Amino acid sequence: MGRPMAEFGCAKCYGEDEKAVWGRQREGFEHEAEVVDGSHFSVGLRRCRECAQRFVWIFSEVVDWMGGDDAQYVTIMPVTADEATGLRRGTLRPRQLGGLGRDRRHLDHDWPTGGPASLRWRSGRFLVPEGRG
Repeated sequence: MGRPMAEFGCAKCYGEDEKAVWGRQREGFEHEAEVVDGSHFSVGLRRCRECAQRFVWIFSEVVDWMGGDDAQYVTIMPVTADEATGLRRGTLRPRQLGGLGRDRRHLDHDWPTGGPASLRWRSGRFLVPEGRG
C-alpha cells in the first residue's frame, strides 16, 4: 500500500465533481500571485474563497504554427502553505511541482490539437514542461 492521499480543500474547490470545480475557477478562486507569467506557459497561485485552500495553476500551450489549433493543458493542484511560500520565494521551482502530485490528486484539463477537451481528476506524478522554470 502507498501513502494515503493528503486532505486538502473543501467540497467546492476539491470535491468529486470535476466539472463543478472547473466551473468555479473564475468566481470561486481569487488570484494570489503569478510565479511564471508567459503567453505559452504560466504558473500561478490561487486561493479558494470558501476555505482559503491554495492551489497552483499550471498552464502550457504547445504551439505548432499550423493553423492556430494549439494544444492547451491546465493542471490545478492544491499546495500547502509552505509549498506556496516556496514557489513565491523561488525555493520551489515550477518544474518540481509534478513530483508533488504523488500524494494528492490534481485536476487536469487537456485540450489536444484537433481533439476534444477532457477534464478529469488524476493522482500521481506529472510532467511540467522542461525549461519552464
